[in-house]
Amino acid sequence: MGTHIRFEETENTAYITFYEEEERKPCTLDWDVLAELDEIITNLELHQPSYKSVVIQSASPKSFIVGANIAVLKTQNASNIGDWVANGHRIFNRLQTLPVPVIAKVGKYALGGGLELAMACDMIIAGENARFGQPEASLGVMPGWGGSYRLPMLVGPNRAKEIFMTGRQLDAKTAYEWGLVNRVCPESELDVCVSELVSQISNNSSEVLGLVKQIIFDETQRGVYHNCFIEAATSANCMASEDTQRRLSGFFESRKK
Repeated sequence: MGTHIRFEETENTAYITFYEEEERKPCTLDWDVLAELDEIITNLELHQPSYKSVVIQSASPKSFIVGANIAVLKTQNASNIGDWVANGHRIFNRLQTLPVPVIAKVGKYALGGGLELAMACDMIIAGENARFGQPEASLGVMPGWGGSYRLPMLVGPNRAKEIFMTGRQLDAKTAYEWGLVNRVCPESELDVCVSELVSQISNNSSEVLGLVKQIIFDETQRGVYHNCFIEAATSANCMASEDTQRRLSGFFESRKK
């Protein structure tokens, strides 16, 4: 049981779909899911000329992705969390540097690592019921996969601090107004909205799109590599604190009810 990934192709578009074996549960991330994503990215790199765009989505009626799996959180401590942070960074950075446009289609909750995954994409298309947040501070842990770098890049430093410091979840309309998402559409029209965007992209030169993407990344995102070391070090400090252990224990107990 747990979250897995389905890879499909339709004409010149690749679809990466997260799904939960138990439909009532939201999609989450663990070592196995990240390994699946890593393998898919390798496949995309090898066959990149075949695709004009990549769409990342969720089949869950409850979520895009709500963050790390509880089973993973229970195993994290000050000595091993650095590996967890570095692995997520490595894979998300690989996704971000794919030489094709990558679109995150978010219909419901994108929280924590789920939002960090969406922000590693080139564009976020949201349904009107989508919600976005970085709730890590409520658990006493750090955003670990580039959130502390990518979020300020998209919404500005002050708004990013508000999201981190309050744990506030942004509705789709606010996320659009703040610059976090590219488009918002009615939930019933989300598939159509993404399909129209994919169609518009497919009319253009793949070589030019790849080069433009590389230039924009070089100008704005290089710092995310250094951010990995900062997030790993601060994550270890937090995991060693009594406050974090108390918060995590309380969270684990609440999930049993």
